[in-house]
Amino acid sequence: MNHEAPRSAADQTYLHQGADGADRLTAAFDVLRGVLSECGGTPWTVSQARQEESLLEWAGRVGALLNAEDIFPFTVKGGMEHDLLHPLRDGRLWKATKYNYFGLTPGLELDLVPSGADARRFHLWESGIYHYLERLTLQNELFGQINRLEGFVISDKVITAVTSQPSYRLEPMTQSQIDEWFVGQRFVPITTAAYYRAEDNVAVFDAHDKNVAWNGSAVVPFDVIPCRPEGGFLEFIEKTLQAGESLCAVRTTRTTDSFTHA
Repeated sequence: MNHEAPRSAADQTYLHQGADGADRLTAAFDVLRGVLSECGGTPWTVSQARQEESLLEWAGRVGALLNAEDIFPFTVKGGMEHDLLHPLRDGRLWKATKYNYFGLTPGLELDLVPSGADARRFHLWESGIYHYLERLTLQNELFGQINRLEGFVISDKVITAVTSQPSYRLEPMTQSQIDEWFVGQRFVPITTAAYYRAEDNVAVFDAHDKNVAWNGSAVVPFDVIPCRPEGGFLEFIEKTLQAGESLCAVRTTRTTDSFTHA
């Protein structure tokens, strides 16, 4: 299938809305949720190739395929997950995911441990495109319309997600200030820089001073990792809180091999 953009991104006015009226980010995430429902699997068991192919087919239909020459020559080094585009476009900061890397998502690992020890280990796992779009969608739902999906680039069989955020003039916050703000939003701290709110089953991780800041009028959690825990992970959080304990320290783990790529 031809995944080339039909014409230069510079010559197009991209509508940030899906055919169903949803914003483009939500529409893209809905595509992947539909794939999982159709396949009867999870983001971990349905192949990344299947998920990405469906996403690119959708992107081609709605004009969300960008040309590499409109993006990559303008990138400058960013953090672990994104490179940044310079200069600003539409007054917004554009970001492009790095080579086949979509950040991290929280979850549990079951390990063999000595008798009497807790076999559940808490990790941040390497994400696929599903969890990446889920994270950005939840950020928008929880904290306002921070993220906008500009489109995708396909180059050398690698998919790059291009998003944008408002160009903030940010002031740093201390971790105690961040803690206080999340508590004010009815979250309960569950470990360092991580919080849980039972009323709508939302957890937020990686909420430290590099990812949360003050813009002069409001707190902006611009690069945190929200999720809706389920299954054993939700049970783990609930039992830990009921016991008046905190989760064990987060260990960042690269788990590319845990995905099904076939």
